[in-house]
Amino acid sequence: MVTRIRRGPESPALGTSTDVFQTADRLAHAAVAELADFVAIEVSEPILHGDVSIPRPLRSGTPFRRAAFQAKPGTSVRPAYAVGEVSRIPRATPYRQALVDLRPRLIAHLVRDGRWPVHDPARAHRIREARAHSAMVIPLIVGDAVLGLVALYRRAESAPFDVDDLQAAVRFADRAAQCLDAVRDRIQGRVHAQLLQRKLLPEALPSFGAIEAAEGELPVEGSGGEWFDIIPLSGARAALVVGAARGWGVDAAVGMSQLRAMIITLAMEDLAPDEILARLEDMATRLGERLMSGRLPSDVKYAGASCLLVVYDPVTGRCTSSRAGGSQLVIIHPDGVVGAPGLPSHPALGTDQHPYESTEVDVPPGTVLLLKSGGIDDAHPDGDAATEHLHEVVNRSGLDVRKIIESARRDVDPGHEPALLVARAQALDAKNVASLAVPSDPAAVAAARAWTRRQLATWMLDELASTTALIVSELVTNALRYATGPTELRLINDGHTLICEVSDTNGAVPRLHKARPSDEGGRGLSIVSELTQHQGTRLTARGKTVWTQQSHST
Repeated sequence: MVTRIRRGPESPALGTSTDVFQTADRLAHAAVAELADFVAIEVSEPILHGDVSIPRPLRSGTPFRRAAFQAKPGTSVRPAYAVGEVSRIPRATPYRQALVDLRPRLIAHLVRDGRWPVHDPARAHRIREARAHSAMVIPLIVGDAVLGLVALYRRAESAPFDVDDLQAAVRFADRAAQCLDAVRDRIQGRVHAQLLQRKLLPEALPSFGAIEAAEGELPVEGSGGEWFDIIPLSGARAALVVGAARGWGVDAAVGMSQLRAMIITLAMEDLAPDEILARLEDMATRLGERLMSGRLPSDVKYAGASCLLVVYDPVTGRCTSSRAGGSQLVIIHPDGVVGAPGLPSHPALGTDQHPYESTEVDVPPGTVLLLKSGGIDDAHPDGDAATEHLHEVVNRSGLDVRKIIESARRDVDPGHEPALLVARAQALDAKNVASLAVPSDPAAVAAARAWTRRQLATWMLDELASTTALIVSELVTNALRYATGPTELRLINDGHTLICEVSDTNGAVPRLHKARPSDEGGRGLSIVSELTQHQGTRLTARGKTVWTQQSHST
């Protein structure tokens, strides 16, 4: 007699997959190894989508699908339905009866068991063909929900099933139902996480001067913690970001949204990519310490997140990049040459305190930037295999942004797809950037105003001339008053906005404050703030740059 099912230490491993078919296949393997000659498992259609399982009593017309079919090695048995195919369960058969009254069936002699084969000719034909003579049919139930059905068969060379076999099969079916329900819960959690993820991410990527075209895509079978973003920055620059928060489900999606919000905030403070990651690393470490001490709930998980930041400057045509974890940057030049700049490898956030570094590379106009998210376990993301695969991607797709994403999705194992962000960089025409060296002389303020008016007339932006001249006067005056080195005035016209920048060697950041009526000065920045849509300060290697932004429609 075939050995009965054992509830050994390996049993809990069943059902760890998020895929119903994989789990059902493992269960079927276990059943033929220890109890039956061949096994078929059917599942209700809703659990494939993570929906609540079908409640009892079973309604007619409820759809079922073949989830697994296994026979003993060396046994040639053809199934009535292929895995994944809709499985008919007609009335007046032991299969339908078991689903209706939720009681197991022992059919000791299939050939002599009534007229049910007339109602289910597909199964009956395969059973006769396999020379099966004994069967057990057990519903898969969890609580008040019907998940499916398992049917076990023995052939002529094996003894018929008996009552002891039925008891063992019922125990197996109970465990199988729990495994499948656990998978259903995971699928439902993944669906909810992905819905939340998509609600928390932008519906469309922004379009502006630095980026000619951009597409982003999240993995279909992702954890819910993946994201991508394009953040407009001062000076017509753009920050491109991909990342993946550690964890799974709704917790990962929430962690992703928090990380993304922090990155946007830090990026808009004009911090460099390596400084942003250093701030995130410090925050992840501090939160990890509070988590370990019990001062934070256990679902706060930032440690282990991966992130890649790329800041592109269309004026200088350079990219500054830094990463944490296994994310990857690929640069596809206009002539089709593929390069992967050697970004320094840093551990995922919160896993190892380590100074972050940035890498700068020149990016010719029309270059395509491909950013791929990675996880904490990604090893050698810039290895030969990865580079070779990306060469194949470009050979298949050319420089079309959408086709690059579609091509990069090929040959990737389901469940391991990265988040992708692909963007074509665009340089600003030199005619739309104008610079003036301002001498350390109070008379230079009037000269800067006059130069500004002439430049705006050249760009046919006369409607902004008076406002911009006043802005230039305030910013240049402050620079000459507090800085000791050279001062530079730069105007950038990106087609939608006018950007005014004044750079000096003083690293002190000016602060906006409300002047009292008795104050003789201190109103300059308040005036600038009233005249512009956006303004701020970014620190540079030689000091700082104070910038403002005005819309052409002003």
